[in-house]
Amino acid sequence: MTVEGAGQDYLTRQIGALLEAIREEGPVGEGRRSFRIAGHLAAEGGFHLGDILAATAQLLAVHAWNNGYLAAAELLTRRMRDFGAESVELVRYLVRLETGCEQGWLPHADRDELIAYARRVQRADIEERAQSIEPSLPGVTDPERPDRMASES
Repeated sequence: MTVEGAGQDYLTRQIGALLEAIREEGPVGEGRRSFRIAGHLAAEGGFHLGDILAATAQLLAVHAWNNGYLAAAELLTRRMRDFGAESVELVRYLVRLETGCEQGWLPHADRDELIAYARRVQRADIEERAQSIEPSLPGVTDPERPDRMASES
């Protein structure tokens, strides 16, 4: 195993540990362990600290929201903003990107906004992934074939 491979393996384990900490802390936890692991991940993995902490706060907020703890979700969302506007913006676009990749499509305007963001912040990786997502057209009800209405016109 190469040093780079060992490093990637370590980062994968750290990311797994972060996700496990989020699950274990529960929807009303303050995220102390999660934020501590995220801080280590940023330092050791070369991630921007604000980005990884904002993403951790977002994951904790979603976990709280999904379990009906709306006040905790709101608190975590406010805390997320403490990590910087640019980090919050990145997390917002990454969530949109991952949703689009998972679904295989995004509304046309969302896809265009995501591509524009990637170009503005010079993130070719995000732009490339966003361009691979099928855009859907307004009024299309079948996300499996978002281009169907355009070809039938």
